[in-house]
Amino acid sequence: MKKNLANRWGVQFFRSLRHRDYRLLLGGSITYSSGYWILVTAQGWLVLQLTDSAFWVGMIAFMVGIPSLFLCPFGGLYADRLDRRKLLLVGQVASALPILLLATLTSTGVIAIWHIAAISVFIGIVWALTDPAYLAIIPSLVTRSDLTNAIAMETLTWQLSRFIGPAIAGVLLSLVAMGGTFYGAGIIFVVAFFLTSRVRSPAPVTTRRASIGKDIREGLSYVKSNKVALTLILMVAGVSLFALPCFWLMPVFARDVLGVGEAGYAQLMMAVGAGGLAGGLAAAKLGDFKRKGWLLIGSALTFTVVLILFAMSRAFPLSLVLAVIIGGANGLFQAVSIALLLSITPDRLRGRVMGLFIITWQLPAIGSLMLGAATGWVGLPVAVIAGVLICIVFILGAVLRLPVLRRL
Repeated sequence: MKKNLANRWGVQFFRSLRHRDYRLLLGGSITYSSGYWILVTAQGWLVLQLTDSAFWVGMIAFMVGIPSLFLCPFGGLYADRLDRRKLLLVGQVASALPILLLATLTSTGVIAIWHIAAISVFIGIVWALTDPAYLAIIPSLVTRSDLTNAIAMETLTWQLSRFIGPAIAGVLLSLVAMGGTFYGAGIIFVVAFFLTSRVRSPAPVTTRRASIGKDIREGLSYVKSNKVALTLILMVAGVSLFALPCFWLMPVFARDVLGVGEAGYAQLMMAVGAGGLAGGLAAAKLGDFKRKGWLLIGSALTFTVVLILFAMSRAFPLSLVLAVIIGGANGLFQAVSIALLLSITPDRLRGRVMGLFIITWQLPAIGSLMLGAATGWVGLPVAVIAGVLICIVFILGAVLRLPVLRRL
């Protein structure tokens, strides 16, 4: 009896993986995401070493994210017009090359902050133009009944990569130094390319071609007219702008607030990833459940409240525990928000709507710049707490603005 229950639980938990092309896409995703977190972990520490400045740590994160604010709508349009699989492959190759260049510059000892800034802007442009295709392609690879589980599995792999990536980065930093760590990230991006290349992509969903401006306005009009979609995007935007930037300032937390070095920094990043993994597991197990709105609201509030406690902590073991909770709540919040938005968006508009949604993923770049600047005035803990309080206002405002959110 117990064995049968375990088998049924396993089938339910992994049901979206019965789709061959989605399995390949997910394999490419976890590989690509692990490379991303290796890059983020090593680059944050390198910038802090080069500049000894929280402002520059935030500035580099800002330079990665700023292209998305302008280019993601075009990336979403291309995801609706072009072959989404090919867009993903172009993005993976175009990401690997500058990372390998960064590795070479670092290994040869000629790296300067302007090199990192220029490479960051280029990578940001690539991600802005290709990332919308990833979320837009998922519903065409699974059945509608498996969509929520597929999004949860995607969140799960993203959070798993947040554990794997920093762990690999910590090992590589100690074994092959900074340059070798960047080479490792670049090689992992290449592996992701080969996995994604095996995905059989459906034909582009758009049959007619209006002007670029008209097509982008159509996506904007849909979000503006759909109160649920607009509220979801605004809610995620508030969290991304005022709360998530703390992740990009984690090197400063590690060194200046908690007094730990590279190893402690990697452990903090791994703790966030471990919590996110637990959150992704919970979302995948829940599947297509009712009352997603309450879980969305509860996870967002848990994330923000615990983040305040994290900012106040001066004990490294306590900070690790709080980081796990933060990661778990954020993982649930991200999974539910994406699943809700994809489920209410028509396929022909998914690329454009996801392009607008992915802009919110890059808002931490702006928040990181503001947080880095504020750190110089009031200190990092106070700056984080102030941002989180603003974020809580965003969340409560969204709940009051759209009562139907609680009934989704």
